[in-house]
Amino acid sequence: MAAEWWRSYGAFDPEDEHGYYPHPGQVVAHFRRHKGWSQAELARRLGVHARMIYYLEKQQQGLDSLKRRRQLVELLAIPPELLGLDPHHPRLTGSPPWWVQEGYPAFPAGDDGYPLPGAVIKHYRLQQLRRQENGERAWTQADLAEALGLSELAIRRMENRSDYLDSPRRRRMLSIILGIPPHLLGLAERRPSAPGSLPFPSLLISENSEEPLLITYQRQQAELYAEFRITRQPVLLTRALHRISYLKRLAPIIHNRLLGDILRLEFNYAQLVADGLADLYGVASALPFVQLCQSIARSWEQASDQGGPPGERVYRDLLANSLIGQAIAHFELGETEAARRHAGEALERVVETCPSVQRFVLEEAAHILAHLARDEPERKQALVLLDQAGQLLSAVSEDDDPYFLAADVGYYHLNRARTLLALGQAGQALGELDQASLHTESLFATRRLFIVIYRALAHLVLKDYEVATSLAVQAASEARALNARRALAHLSLLYQRLKASPYGSMPAVARLGWLLGKG
Repeated sequence: MAAEWWRSYGAFDPEDEHGYYPHPGQVVAHFRRHKGWSQAELARRLGVHARMIYYLEKQQQGLDSLKRRRQLVELLAIPPELLGLDPHHPRLTGSPPWWVQEGYPAFPAGDDGYPLPGAVIKHYRLQQLRRQENGERAWTQADLAEALGLSELAIRRMENRSDYLDSPRRRRMLSIILGIPPHLLGLAERRPSAPGSLPFPSLLISENSEEPLLITYQRQQAELYAEFRITRQPVLLTRALHRISYLKRLAPIIHNRLLGDILRLEFNYAQLVADGLADLYGVASALPFVQLCQSIARSWEQASDQGGPPGERVYRDLLANSLIGQAIAHFELGETEAARRHAGEALERVVETCPSVQRFVLEEAAHILAHLARDEPERKQALVLLDQAGQLLSAVSEDDDPYFLAADVGYYHLNRARTLLALGQAGQALGELDQASLHTESLFATRRLFIVIYRALAHLVLKDYEVATSLAVQAASEARALNARRALAHLSLLYQRLKASPYGSMPAVARLGWLLGKG
């Protein structure tokens, strides 16, 4: 990846895998917020619908337009090079125009102070030579059409009328293919790759500049978590992986006092990838990132050995969190002894972690140990852990969730319900599921889906097979729409139990099997 030269402006992701320029949507969002404008206000000034600004910032829609990028540069005072635009021209230096003064041909001028792009393209096309048996000849319009994957008519209109050239991406492609200096097409010079280096180290190490940059990283992480919970787009997991890579390169030169924050950012991104993969593709696909979470947590010890511990509270948080993550993964994969061991280790290290981590570990450990209980004392231990988690409810606020666990009231009641189900207390579990539904917002689509699944399981345990099947069918339809593989795996187990029940031959069970792909 290219060196991220733009870090002095903000913590933007690369635009693409080449990494020459920052993500233009994030650049726009950053400078819009800096100006104090809402998306609606920017939309009003551009004369577009507010929803378009949302897609522009999140998905770059509408940004493959030179005209639009120039509008945004002017409106938001964005340094042009951040949007891939030439920052130096045109210069108001009279006649002849600046490109002639710089030694380029006397191309006709366009309305924007740059040479007409069609004329530039034609000139540089004719400089391209095609070797043949009887000598060399200049590229024809047909040759350029072949190189660009366009029709010859499109090239003719491009050169004669400058059509189809509002796209910065197409201009960049022409610059590379024909060897056109980018600024003749209104583009910034491409920044060269510098693998393994970090730009502007003084900005990363300086006492005065580090904190705002860190705050930007934290805000963007919160936005990424929120966006994934709503859209569940796999591309967001790829973005998280890119940010892990950057943070790893940043860690060696960061102040020791901030290293704990960097490790937490790394951990959160790894946890997002692990949870996202488990949800979208199944737990087995998430295992490498579950292991990465533990590796990041353990890296605190290495930092401590080097004389710069980032803060023991962060270490305890990360380690307890990573251990319970391992326990969850092993439990769902049927590796019961490993699940029991990791849950026990997490409980040993949960003391003095932040309240949201304490709650999360206690609730998840209670669920696992309830399923694996070998005797009555172990069953009671699971209930004690739930009670301890319940006592922390008032201690956890929305601001005390630095690991994006969303360990809120709704999640507590869901965990209490599934633990009670594991202990055979289905009637009490239904009451907890009512509370979970009441306290769970609609944006938590996967959590609401699991509330339905556990409700179906509770009715199955109570031998109310018709209701159980109806709920399972509803959940299967939703899980398929969400492509929630983890939920589908739970529903498959539920289907097997329904199929083996006295209700197993009913059409509704057959429909459930069809929805789950059981033939």
